[in-house]
Amino acid sequence: MFQEPMISFDGPKWFCVVVEPGAHRAAEYFLGAAGFRTFAPKVRKWVSHARVKTAVERPLIGRYLFVEVDHPRQSFAAVQGAQGVESIISHIGIPSAMPRADVEDLLRRYLNGAFDETAGAIPMGGRVCIMEGKFENWLATVTGRTAGGRYTVKPVGQQVELRRVYPHSLRPAVGFDLTRSTS
Repeated sequence: MFQEPMISFDGPKWFCVVVEPGAHRAAEYFLGAAGFRTFAPKVRKWVSHARVKTAVERPLIGRYLFVEVDHPRQSFAAVQGAQGVESIISHIGIPSAMPRADVEDLLRRYLNGAFDETAGAIPMGGRVCIMEGKFENWLATVTGRTAGGRYTVKPVGQQVELRRVYPHSLRPAVGFDLTRSTS
């Protein structure tokens, strides 16, 4: 059984937890619902399945997640007991604080897109979300690219093909539910 350490900290500190396999989202959700600030850096990249390329986000550092704890105001038992959390990185049973500057530097780099491998040209067959115009918020597939850097896209479920779409009007579709209606 996990016991609260007999130490106190000067304000909130970042700690690292190990999450159960495939449980990043659950751990982030339940820790957030319990009042903790969390951060799990992710890499965004293109994956191909059945000749359709989709942008996906995957954890950058495996099964690890950062959580900010203001002990003793917040309890480590609440972190340990959150769904999806396997353990807290600790030394001799005492949770080990991560260097704040390192975690916040990683957070800054993540927010600035340092781990976004989808930036730049969208590949043929890439799934995108149309950001403006008649088909705003529609899922589409890139079918071509013009010499001027614009794209030709075909909205999912439509017979029409949109030509000369500006790159700023498209975003890689990340984690899009293909069963969802686009109307």
